[in-house]
Amino acid sequence: MSPSPSATPATARPASSFRRSSTADLVASRPSAERRDASRLPVIVVLDNVRSADNVGLIFRLCDCVNITELVLVGITAFPGVSRKADNRLQKTGVGGSLEVVPWRYVESAADALAPLRAAGWRVAIVEQGDGSVPMHAADLSTPLVLVFGHEREGVSDGALALADIVIELPVRGITNSLNVAMCASAVLYEVLGRELGAMGSRDS
Repeated sequence: MSPSPSATPATARPASSFRRSSTADLVASRPSAERRDASRLPVIVVLDNVRSADNVGLIFRLCDCVNITELVLVGITAFPGVSRKADNRLQKTGVGGSLEVVPWRYVESAADALAPLRAAGWRVAIVEQGDGSVPMHAADLSTPLVLVFGHEREGVSDGALALADIVIELPVRGITNSLNVAMCASAVLYEVLGRELGAMGSRDS
């Protein structure tokens, strides 16, 4: 199917002008700590009892790429320094120095993490499947926003759900019931980032 003319961005450049970035290019383009702090996405990610250290490492890497405000690790969620085994798994998937640059903290329960954030004016969005959820494409993802992702099998805790302003769900159109938590976090965070960048472009134009 051919794209409609309206589907082509006004700023699109021909593919013939593309030049692949080398690893050296990418390393050289890394922003300074000051630049990262000045451009943080006003999003806090809460991992509510995520059991796989591999997934946690991937989400550290994702949070660095998107440049979020903070990552909060709750309950059984692995964190840097908790054990040698966990550190090995975190380092394996959280490559590129993300474990060292992403602001993070550990909290015993999701309720203890979320209640002060809500009181400070952050909206809490739970990412979960169930009746009463809002499809992601139709959800209000305006910032400042807290995104909560839960246990790979059991989902987000009841304590976190009790503090939710909205529950959002990603569409699943195949026979697989759900996405891996790191894949889900990637989809949601880049949706939020895309909307923020789009809004910034509208304000600048």
